[in-house]
Amino acid sequence: MIQQLPLFPLGTVLYPGSTLNLHIFEERYRTMIGKCIEENTPFGVVYLRSGDEVDEGRALSRPAETASIGTIAQISANVRLEDGRYLLNATGTRRFRIQYILQRVPYLIAAVIELPEEGGPQVQAAASELRAVYGRYWKAVSVASSAPIEVEELPDDPEAMAYYLAERFHVHYDQKQRWLETELTERLRGLAAELLSELAILPPAAGLGNLN
Repeated sequence: MIQQLPLFPLGTVLYPGSTLNLHIFEERYRTMIGKCIEENTPFGVVYLRSGDEVDEGRALSRPAETASIGTIAQISANVRLEDGRYLLNATGTRRFRIQYILQRVPYLIAAVIELPEEGGPQVQAAASELRAVYGRYWKAVSVASSAPIEVEELPDDPEAMAYYLAERFHVHYDQKQRWLETELTERLRGLAAELLSELAILPPAAGLGNLN
């Protein structure tokens, strides 16, 4: 179902289940966020690939290029400062795809559709493989550092596990955006491949077996 959603282009990627702390100081976004708070409605976070946004109706030197897939963000806490700025915390909930732009000034409003996550045996198989590689990775790190490491447990749900790891990997935001855009099976496999590439640069560790 198509819905209207105000958009906040940012040079970062928000995943469902992740949180985002924002300092809202531009007048147009104060207006947008104020309306979201008053009506208890979400906004959309889209990755700003390059360029600048349109500022109060004036085209800037580099037209903005935003991703077409983003994440719906629900405001969970906010503080309005005396000068009208906002400090807020928002949590990503679901992915969406932009269908078309309804408004560009003073801020973007788009018609969007929510994107469901896939399920099935292929997802479970890819999740099991990722979990196994994750365990091997930390075992290798422990052996290489000659010290025990307390490893964080992964979420049981494949979708939550994928976003948990994608959030923590130190990769360029372009890669993080690609993971947001892909189907869950491909996302899980891509994360496993990223871990395997990290394993490849660790010193060989006895007893780890074949990692490929």
